[in-house]
Order: sequence, then structure tokens, then C-alpha cells
Amino acid sequence: MDKFLALTEEKRLTILNAALQCFGKFGYEKASINDIAVAAHISKASVFQYFGSKKQLYIYLLEYCKKIIEGLFDKEALDSETDLFDRILASSCMKMEGLQNQPFILQFITSAWEENSPEVTDTLAILTEETGRFRNDLVLREEDALKFKDPEDAQPVFQMLLLMAEGYAAGYRGAAAFDFQAVMEDFEKNIAILRKNFYKEEYLK
Repeated sequence: MDKFLALTEEKRLTILNAALQCFGKFGYEKASINDIAVAAHISKASVFQYFGSKKQLYIYLLEYCKKIIEGLFDKEALDSETDLFDRILASSCMKMEGLQNQPFILQFITSAWEENSPEVTDTLAILTEETGRFRNDLVLREEDALKFKDPEDAQPVFQMLLLMAEGYAAGYRGAAAFDFQAVMEDFEKNIAILRKNFYKEEYLK
């Protein structure tokens, strides 16, 4: 790994983007080190020299993406939002806007959600748990449930919105272009519908 970190930032990004693109397009099993090397304009031996193995490269990419994505959120701004739906919308906007300039990361992450290779299953399970805790700490507050007609609906609605957001991202994976504005407008409309159906009347004013 030291040899990889010793490369120029431009060279590192070229290699990372090549790997993200290949894994994102083909998945863990079908992506090959040779394809990554060709896309990065380096030798196959160099990839192994930098990362040791295909698995170690994949794990490095997971951690790399996790760090990039977590850095997209303005926690102070989210803490200033007093409403669950507003925090979810704001956090989704921060993430999607930030990833507009990182298409290979979005492609890789949506592919990782569907990955079932036994070689990386345990790593993905740990990462999913970590990102879940981060996400919950980012947007959930104890008082959120008080605004719901039935407080027990708060968690299922939150999960519904997460699945919806993941669906938008997954839809991008096979698309030629990603219309950020259209996606956020659609997401906002769905949030408004859920708010109207689940919130107590006094919180709709």
C-alpha cells in the first residue's frame, strides 16, 4: 500500500476510478485485475504490487468510498433542522449533489449493495452496519416520533425513505445520465405525501 500512496494524486485517482468503474460495472466476481490495469494504463503486476490482491483492492475501495461519502454531509446544517423529513431531504441532497462529480463512486456503491460474493460478504456486512449507525446518528432524533399520528410509524417510514433513496441511486447505475434536479424534485414530492399521511395535523401547518 505504501507504494500506491507514494504515487501522485493524479495517478492514484486514475487507478481508483478505473477500479471503481470495473467493479461497479461487473461486480466483484466478474471484474478482473487485468481489466482494471488496462483501464488505469498500468501493468497487472503493478495492481498486485500496490494492493496485494483483488480482495484487498475491493476492501480499500469500500473504505475509500465510505470516507468520501461521509465527508459530503454538513452535520451542523443537519443539526439545525428540527424535522425528520427535512433532515432526510437535506442529507439526501448533500449526498447526491456531492456524488454528481463522483459517478464511479455511485456506480460502485450501488453495485456493492447487490454484491453476494462469499469473498467479501463479511466485509460488506460490517460496512453496512457501520454506515447504518452513521446514517441514524446523522438524521434521527428521539423527538421525531412525537410528530407522527402513531409514533411507531416513525422507524418504518424512515426505512421506506432510505429504500426510496437507494432506488434512485440504483436507477442511475444503468442510466446514460443522471438528472439530479429531477430526482430531488421527485423525492421531495414523495416526502410531502408521507408527511401528509403520517404526521399529526398540528405539524402540517
